[in-house]
Amino acid sequence: MASSKIEEDIRTLLAAFRGLAGGRYACLLEPAGILFEDPEPEAAALKTLHTFLHAYRTQVFTIPDGLAAEGPAEDIFEGWEDDDFFLAFINRRVVLVVVCPDGEALRKQAERPLQALADRLLRFNH
Repeated sequence: MASSKIEEDIRTLLAAFRGLAGGRYACLLEPAGILFEDPEPEAAALKTLHTFLHAYRTQVFTIPDGLAAEGPAEDIFEGWEDDDFFLAFINRRVVLVVVCPDGEALRKQAERPLQALADRLLRFNH
């Protein structure tokens, strides 16, 4: 599968996750930064999310270990009262972040699209 087709599929899946959740922003984050995002952060509120996620990307990737250890963890999302954050870690190398009203509702619908996203990411060579 050609790289441009894979990128198109990834962008389509991000938009689909955002749509399923009724969310305002979705991105794929890796330790080095944001790989893809939907929509592009042109509005000030979306630029704030982009900047926040980029700045706290290292802390985001500590969440799985903190949950596994069942110890106290810093809540980096404290203060985001109007948003819920759905996080799905893929091989602990990439995380899907969807900013939406109800992350739990998205979790119930996300299994099949997550499988498709993981497949595209495994084929993606950036």
